[in-house]
Amino acid sequence: MKISLNWLKKYVFPLNIDENEISNILTDIGLTVKGINNTDKDFILDMEITPNRTDAMSHYGIARDLYAVLRFRGYKVDLLKPGINEKINCNNKSRIQIFVKIQEKCVRYSGMFISKIKIEPSPYWLISILKSIGIKSVNNIIDTMHFVMYELGQPIHVFDMDKIEDGKIIIKNAEKNTDFKLSDNITIKLDEEDLVIYDTVKPLSIAGMINNIKSNIHIRTKNIFIGSACFNPNIIRNIRKKHFLKIETQHLFEKDIDPNQTIFTLQRASFLIKKMIKNQIICSDIIDFYPNPISFSKIKLRYNKIVNIIGRKISRKKIKKILFLLEMMIHYENDKYLFISVPSYRTDVQREIDVIEEILRIYGIHKIPVYNKKIKITTFPKFFHKTEHEIQKIFLEQLVCYGFQEIISSTIINEKEYSYLLNSFFNRKEIRVMNPVNQSYKFMRSSLLFNMIDCIKYNYNNNRIDSDIIKFFELGKVYFKINNEFLEKTCLGIVISQKEKTESKNYLFFYLKGIIEQIFQKSGIYNYTQILSKHPLLENGISMLYNHKNLVEIGKYKNNVLKKNEIFYAEIDWQYLISLIQEKKIIYVPFSKYPISRRDLSLLVDKTFSFEKINQLIKKKENNIIKKIKIYDLYEGVNFPISKKSYTVSFFFESQKKTLTDKIINNSMKKIELFLKKKLKAEIREK
Repeated sequence: MKISLNWLKKYVFPLNIDENEISNILTDIGLTVKGINNTDKDFILDMEITPNRTDAMSHYGIARDLYAVLRFRGYKVDLLKPGINEKINCNNKSRIQIFVKIQEKCVRYSGMFISKIKIEPSPYWLISILKSIGIKSVNNIIDTMHFVMYELGQPIHVFDMDKIEDGKIIIKNAEKNTDFKLSDNITIKLDEEDLVIYDTVKPLSIAGMINNIKSNIHIRTKNIFIGSACFNPNIIRNIRKKHFLKIETQHLFEKDIDPNQTIFTLQRASFLIKKMIKNQIICSDIIDFYPNPISFSKIKLRYNKIVNIIGRKISRKKIKKILFLLEMMIHYENDKYLFISVPSYRTDVQREIDVIEEILRIYGIHKIPVYNKKIKITTFPKFFHKTEHEIQKIFLEQLVCYGFQEIISSTIINEKEYSYLLNSFFNRKEIRVMNPVNQSYKFMRSSLLFNMIDCIKYNYNNNRIDSDIIKFFELGKVYFKINNEFLEKTCLGIVISQKEKTESKNYLFFYLKGIIEQIFQKSGIYNYTQILSKHPLLENGISMLYNHKNLVEIGKYKNNVLKKNEIFYAEIDWQYLISLIQEKKIIYVPFSKYPISRRDLSLLVDKTFSFEKINQLIKKKENNIIKKIKIYDLYEGVNFPISKKSYTVSFFFESQKKTLTDKIINNSMKKIELFLKKKLKAEIREK
């Protein structure tokens, strides 16, 4: 989100502070500034606002927080609220009626009409301030709506008043197969789940987000209707995704905005229109549908709870000052607690712990000392000093939590041609049992795979399971001979099978691989490599290696022993895993207090290159700000040569020392692009 510093100065006055200091202050209170761009006589802050802070997704919202922290730190600044028309022309009764058919989808709807307007180019100040945050000027009315939206964080929509049939605004679900014309070339079909603003004849707008072309204002428009609503954000999000609607202000429509701000927003918009249009415009009364008003949240704030959470006693005077600066009213107090109300625009503050977080945010987390500088980590390191039995218990419980069932199978199996194939591949021999009780079972198992497949077949054939999916694991020994030496090794086998194929043929593979990665993460094993597996019984598989030694084999079982079933199997070298865990050295690295930034890169490479190769190449190239690399998308087929495939790779950047600017990250991405072009002859695709 782009925030103009000149714009902020209209509300926090006087703001005689360096832009870098403002950036640091905002980042300290949780409003992260990713970068600062110097434009013509202005500085633009590129900000990353967390989704729960809808109140801060506007210039005035940022100004409120900036004012609170500056005032608390002793700066002599004032918060100037945007000017409005407090008294609309009461002699001009509204000719519009509002009907809301589905109240659970529309919390509040406010509207007014303005007559005798003139559509013309916007004044220079409005054009330049919108341009600074990347908004292109359209005309004085549309620009005013955009200005107010980015000023207050409240969406507004505008219709040509003369195109509203019978003067009625009706909010309801669309009728099935309703045509909605977005432009001269684009028409979409609406259905009964879509929330639409109608007049008595036609749809005017899809939930205030985007207008029907027939209701838009134009150069000859003389009368307009402006509406400000609070719709259910989940409904808005679903509609936008379903119809692939792209709007600049979707971040406002899809959040829990403050319904108590709709009237103020309309007053602000009419105030600006009156200032711009020199002839005497006429504004109607505001029509307001708000059947269930939302009041301020009431919260009990205990002093001892603040100390317990923060770890330090903050004076009651400072606590009250912070609450006052954040516009939280104190209704009652005694020696033990405060009873406060939270303004409705702070939709993220619902509990006592949220209020304590707000106090700490403004007070300054850097002011809380670490009394014991020798930080003792107990839970995590102790894991690596457990006995094998204790580690086994942890991992097997983890698999049970994922829905797996443990099986225990015989170590003696019947002769299988696949067993011979497996042993030949690994240059080993099977072990034959002397004087077996049953002549059909005379070999020691050399893999857990065969017994697990037999168990799956038995359960399917005898209807011993209630679901379509089977998930088994077994921890046991396997036996073989190498150079006439008898060897035994403990392995953990994990298998998944499903009756019918899922929509994505690779789903079960990645699900199983994810479980293995969870085990690695719990073990503290991160720097492992992956290569395409040559396992004779597993296809499309991978081998996971640690220090160039095989740790895991994972893939799809080649032989379809059950019709319409796919079996995915993973085998972990248990003894090697235990040795890695018990020898692991613990290094404590604190979490960075600076934000992670993400960049995606799409590249076209030869089909023979795996993602793991790309991953390892980039890891070898020194870049200490790349936190992690993930594959986002893989595509091959239509529009690409047969010998090529496309990867979209996500890079996550983070520093322990400072907030990374766009310039630093973009320079790093350019180096990565050049490196991949040179090393893999990759083609960088446009996003």
